[in-house]
Amino acid sequence: MATQSERRVVFFDLDGTLHQQDMFGSFLRYLLRHQPLNLLLVIPLLPVIGGALLFKGRAARWPMSLLLWGATFGHSETRLKQLETNFVTWFRERVTAFPVVQQRLTDYLTSSDADVWLITGSPQPLVQQVYFDTPWLPKVKLIASQIKRSHGGWVLTLRCLGHEKVSQLEQQIGTPLQLYSGYSDSNQDNPLLFFCQHRWRVTPQGNLQQLE
Repeated sequence: MATQSERRVVFFDLDGTLHQQDMFGSFLRYLLRHQPLNLLLVIPLLPVIGGALLFKGRAARWPMSLLLWGATFGHSETRLKQLETNFVTWFRERVTAFPVVQQRLTDYLTSSDADVWLITGSPQPLVQQVYFDTPWLPKVKLIASQIKRSHGGWVLTLRCLGHEKVSQLEQQIGTPLQLYSGYSDSNQDNPLLFFCQHRWRVTPQGNLQQLE
């Protein structure tokens, strides 16, 4: 058994990496399709949300939290949980897996010297429900965005994107980060890829390209 200092630490993104779609974006659109009256609240908020994302960057938490709140405001927890369950079924039927990347994930998990972190901007409840029956989910260490109920709707208490991924992983394994390998489709993950000895970019077709 490898000692802690000898173990390889590997991270994978989820959306665009292990599968093609944006899970959280799909969920927001699903909510609004099934609760169209909430568009009356969301549409006036869009200039604020868009301006904040431009100013603070795409990884900012509160603009997307405001969008989630607008899409869920005025509905009971029971109703929202039912929509969440329905979405999971809908998404599982449509998600496009990237088998090359998932095989790489499986290879690390079957080795005896690797700790694999799945670090994603998608909300943890969605990730756990969509992939509940996969052999790999119980074996990865999951860091994901967090949702709670507040002011009559759902909000994001943590949006795990960009530099927040670095911060969250540092809280788990300490500093300085020393990662063996990282896999992502997005420049948003460059702050975390910086700490990786081997950096892999996932193409829109689900293939792997090694970065310098």
